[in-house]
Amino acid sequence: MKAKRKYTENETKGKEIDVLCPECHRDTRHKILQSVNDYWQSDDHPEYYVDGATDYQIIECQGCLTISFRTEGWFSEEDGISVSLYPERSIDRLITKDIYRVPRKLRRIYREVIDSYNNELHTLCAAGLRAIIEGICSEKNIKDGEVEIDDGEGNIKMKRIKNLQGKISGLAEKGVLTKSNADFLHEHRFLGNEALHELTQPYSDELRLAIEIIEHVLENIYELPFKARKLKTIKKKRQK
Repeated sequence: MKAKRKYTENETKGKEIDVLCPECHRDTRHKILQSVNDYWQSDDHPEYYVDGATDYQIIECQGCLTISFRTEGWFSEEDGISVSLYPERSIDRLITKDIYRVPRKLRRIYREVIDSYNNELHTLCAAGLRAIIEGICSEKNIKDGEVEIDDGEGNIKMKRIKNLQGKISGLAEKGVLTKSNADFLHEHRFLGNEALHELTQPYSDELRLAIEIIEHVLENIYELPFKARKLKTIKKKRQK
């Protein structure tokens, strides 16, 4: 199909629209900063033609000032207006938290976990959660820990083991985690085992809760100590 095209710059520049913001995680007022309108019209039939247009827009949230991309288009043979947003977003999508004090490798895996969740790759998401726990143990040089072992006759005894279960207990032993946080991580360990070894797909709400707990653990280990040291420095300066 041959088509005639016409490009118009900034036809919609300055217009304000309500758009779901990827950072605010709700509909907010956005301003179109730049736009290019691509109008086309076919000329392959002598009696009739079809046409359409797409407006390509760089938009800015007027709350958090996040910049993203939006397209708005129409086609003469279809009803309504089509709208696309980049990055893709929805109310149910998770937003990557700014945890800059977390080691780079762990941050990368954390971002991949969020991406896997948002793209409904639940098995990979669960495996990523397990990898984060393994990474924390490695970064803190935790090689083993004491766990409760059932001897099969109803007797419980403590034994040092080197698998992930033992390492999580080791995190609590070294004071890196509280006992309650270590218990939370044990739940993640089982989630990862089921997903990887039994090919069980976790539920979306189960993963969402697990991710929230992991974020809390990462913040407690890496972010809060930095903020506490910063607060201490500020207090010392005020006392001088």
